[in-house]
Amino acid sequence: MNDIREIVTKAVIGKGNRIFEMTTMMPETAGLVKRVLGTAMINHRINAVKSGDLIEITGSYDIHVWYTYEDEEEKTAIVNLNVNYGDIIGLRNALRENLLETDEIVPEEVIAPYATDVRIESGIIHVDVVFEVAVEVIGETKMRVAILGPVTENVQPEISFDPDDDLAEIDAAITPNFLEATILPFD
Repeated sequence: MNDIREIVTKAVIGKGNRIFEMTTMMPETAGLVKRVLGTAMINHRINAVKSGDLIEITGSYDIHVWYTYEDEEEKTAIVNLNVNYGDIIGLRNALRENLLETDEIVPEEVIAPYATDVRIESGIIHVDVVFEVAVEVIGETKMRVAILGPVTENVQPEISFDPDDDLAEIDAAITPNFLEATILPFD
């Protein structure tokens, strides 16, 4: 007769992700922008909290744009901006419909923010940014395990090694299948 046991453990009980595509207008520059020389996105921070049965994700990152200005393109400067974002992420493959207070939310940056396009429109720098964020919900869940019967081990004889012993006697005492176990059915 089989017996069933429940094991309570922590596991990933739901996942979600979101791809963000944002266009940002940079603040006023030192002069009339002639050309963009480079961009960098740094200091990406992510926070995730439960909002009912959904996950609310918020975060921020800094955009730095290096550009030339004036008529001769002799002068360069860097303009930077802190960008905040937020959205609701639904869960897929969730083991249960409702989130509990004890569930832990773990956000992760899948793809770091990067510029897909930088353009100058009427002297203002516009930066298109793409990045991806994922969340995992870790919570308690139960696993059911069938107990098939008692496990007995093959008992090995006690082996002691004395340098004066004959090695053939030691080899005869070793059982090659000592790792195998025998499962006996219940009566």
